Amino acid sequence: MNDIHDLLRDAIPDLPPPPWPALGEGLWSTVHDLGDGTALKLVRRQTSGLGSGVAIHRREALALAALGGLTTARLRVPALIAEGSFDSGSCAGWLRLARLDGAVPREDRLVYADAETRDGFGERLGAAIADFHAEARPRAAASKLGDSIARGLTLARDRFSQPADHHAADAVLAAWGDECAKGPRVFTHGDVNLSNLLDAGRNAPLGFVDLAESGWSLAEADFRHLDGFGPLSDAVMRGYAARAGAAPDRRRIALAAAANALCSIAIEGASGHPREAIRRRGQLEHCLEAAGLP
Repeated sequence: MNDIHDLLRDAIPDLPPPPWPALGEGLWSTVHDLGDGTALKLVRRQTSGLGSGVAIHRREALALAALGGLTTARLRVPALIAEGSFDSGSCAGWLRLARLDGAVPREDRLVYADAETRDGFGERLGAAIADFHAEARPRAAASKLGDSIARGLTLARDRFSQPADHHAADAVLAAWGDECAKGPRVFTHGDVNLSNLLDAGRNAPLGFVDLAESGWSLAEADFRHLDGFGPLSDAVMRGYAARAGAAPDRRRIALAAAANALCSIAIEGASGHPREAIRRRGQLEHCLEAAGLP
């Protein structure tokens, strides 16, 4: 951390000295609490994920700049205070963000929670996604950030060794492209999952973080991680429909979830316990069937 501090002193004159406690860690980044109401996000240059840290850092910086700390009664997006890149080393770039309150919701506590807790959270999340789509659209009108589904599938396709996976990726890409041509497109978060949320309580707005996959897409792209949670998924759909005035399209969600399954296979492969590889394959087959694809 001392090396990072030295590199950033000129860019952030008021940067507090380390140590900086870690707030969270993902595949591409680590977020640190600077202790002054702001957070420092360090984006890795390379991981096993799809794409590069340089591109991921640039996309998130552009999305956050466009959204300008979007806040409603139902959601909050962290305000971008400053950002920059590194010429070399393991980190591609950094972002200084306004820190949001709350904790990452735990899947095991929500999926198996009592109906009131589970449905209350799900409906809050659905309404927050609807607010994101409605409020982000005018703010990001000039943004050229593209569709995360097509981008992720194109990157995933280059990693496949099995012809069946290439065929599935091509089929999903074609079907998704047809749906996108019909529209309407909205500015999506692109990676709505529980690990990218911060919950400060049922009366507080949900924090939406990690916007590196944001871009113009179909609204259903923001449901690709949420399709397999049973009654919790149903509650999210209800909350979205009530707030947006229209329910998301189930076939489009199945296509987005199929794309997500293919990206997981590209990243994870046959790693982990054999049951995990079987589960990933089963999820892909389920999503393709739900989307009406062979």
